[in-house]
Amino acid sequence: MVSEIITTYDAESPVTAIQMKRDDFYREQVDLSKKGKKPSKAVAVVNVLMFDTKGEIFIQKRSSVKAHNPGLFDKSMGGHIRFGDTADYTVMVETIQELQIPSIVLRNDQDFIKTFDLLYEYLNSIAIVKHIDTKNLTLVKKIKSDDVPVINRFDLYFGVYNGSVKTVDREAKGIILYTIDDLKESIEAAPTLFTNDLAMLISRYNQQILEFIKLIKKK
Repeated sequence: MVSEIITTYDAESPVTAIQMKRDDFYREQVDLSKKGKKPSKAVAVVNVLMFDTKGEIFIQKRSSVKAHNPGLFDKSMGGHIRFGDTADYTVMVETIQELQIPSIVLRNDQDFIKTFDLLYEYLNSIAIVKHIDTKNLTLVKKIKSDDVPVINRFDLYFGVYNGSVKTVDREAKGIILYTIDDLKESIEAAPTLFTNDLAMLISRYNQQILEFIKLIKKK
């Protein structure tokens, strides 16, 4: 299989996008970690937290054959940004590839609320997704048997969807719906069952999550 070309950035000067083979990027970061050195580059990714209008969050159980964080509970969906693609485009592709959900991606509150009100009755067949934040953070990923610090340059999105999901072979074992309180309790009780990505997002964006849930439960 040909390694996909992903978007990366120099860790010391994260301005200009650098194209790099995905396998080469992670091989470099694993080698640096084994030598006790800091990550050299940041990888551009999207993270999506998807909710239904009851306020429950879709949590993905990662496939045991995944190279990163196999078998762990993770965010609703996410993925690397291919070189030349935008974050918004990547989200629309990932929602289809991972859970077979078509989506509309919006950039501001006004467009989201307008679209949510207009298409509320269609949420069983399409997701409405809103951009929340862009951030650089170092997270520890399980790569094979190694715990490797990786700088994620992530774009975070929240979405709303009421329909069924269908996991794709080799992507996920299944999907679980949690209330946000139950998810927090589960992460606290058994943190090793969840990805560091998910734990960080739930903690760091707690207030925004609660506000989003309040918004989509208004009807």
